[in-house]
Amino acid sequence: MKKLFILITTAVFILISITNVSASESVSFELTDCNCNKNRLFTVEMVATCSSPLSAASFEFTYDKSMFEYRSSKVTDVDSQIAVNEIDDKIKAVYLNTYGKNIKNGEVIFTITFKAVKSGVGYIDFNVSDCVNSDVKSISAGKCTSAKITVSGNSSDEDENSNNKTSKSKNNSSDSENKAAKKSSRDKDEAIEAAATADEFGALNPIDDKSTRFLFIGICIGVSILALFLLAFYIGRHTIKKNKNDDDSDEINDKNTENNESSE
Repeated sequence: MKKLFILITTAVFILISITNVSASESVSFELTDCNCNKNRLFTVEMVATCSSPLSAASFEFTYDKSMFEYRSSKVTDVDSQIAVNEIDDKIKAVYLNTYGKNIKNGEVIFTITFKAVKSGVGYIDFNVSDCVNSDVKSISAGKCTSAKITVSGNSSDEDENSNNKTSKSKNNSSDSENKAAKKSSRDKDEAIEAAATADEFGALNPIDDKSTRFLFIGICIGVSILALFLLAFYIGRHTIKKNKNDDDSDEINDKNTENNESSE
């Protein structure tokens, strides 16, 4: 009896421990650091770690927009999706995976690409909510590690100055070409407009076209048949009316003759 009591007590403690572990389970996220040059694109990875497969999570990113410009985001497998909405001072994203992504050993669930527009050191911060595992059960968001971005400005500034000089020389040499191209474009637009106006009056639908020619012939035949029908109707009606008038005249003459004979 004592051994049975001990076994029951031990089982209860084990169940309580398992429940507490399940209740305290959380998923941690880390955004990787990056070094890059000014005016260059760079990509950071979102790494998630949890004992349960991850099916959904909502993210909100904040950063210095004078240093970084958001460009795009991309998932790492075909079963995942990400929807991103960029607003004035932050980026909101929703990650979804149909079957739940295995992240036990820490896996990259998606990547984000930015452009570095100013040299210096900046951070891309974020917070996470609405985490769901493959059993459609909520799990808490644990530690969220921001990304440290170091932007070097020397080499890219030289490249930028060189590009600016090259661009200026190209602009100076291509002014006349641009003027000629604009004039040609205006002439082309005028020609297109004239052609479109002509098309409204049917000038671009010549009778030489087979289908148009057949349609025109059919209309002509139809009009001719209608005209013949109307002419025949008119002649027949006129003939009937004339015959009736003749019959009426004969009848009147007959009556007059009979009247004359009776009076004699």
